Amino acid sequence: MSASATATSTPAPPPRPAWVNSDGTVNNDKLPDSFPVMGADGKPLKDAKGQQVTVSSDGLQLDNNPDSPRRSAEDGERRTERDDNGNTVEHTEIEPTAPATN
Repeated sequence: MSASATATSTPAPPPRPAWVNSDGTVNNDKLPDSFPVMGADGKPLKDAKGQQVTVSSDGLQLDNNPDSPRRSAEDGERRTERDDNGNTVEHTEIEPTAPATN
């Protein structure tokens, strides 16, 4: 017996978080206090006591400017490909930089 799947069996995307605007930008004022951390297997990461590991959003300000150097990859090599599930995956290779030393 064999099984197959088609693109129509792909699950719907998750709902948009309340802190993400309809255009995909972030409303920094609505960010949650913390975000859950996911493991390499895509499952929630747990600490030694079995509690969900989170990272604080305190002080986090996400950049919504598409021309920002933090979001730009003009100097990098870009390519897209389709994965085994038909999803488009974008790869960007940018030379790493080191922070200035004092």
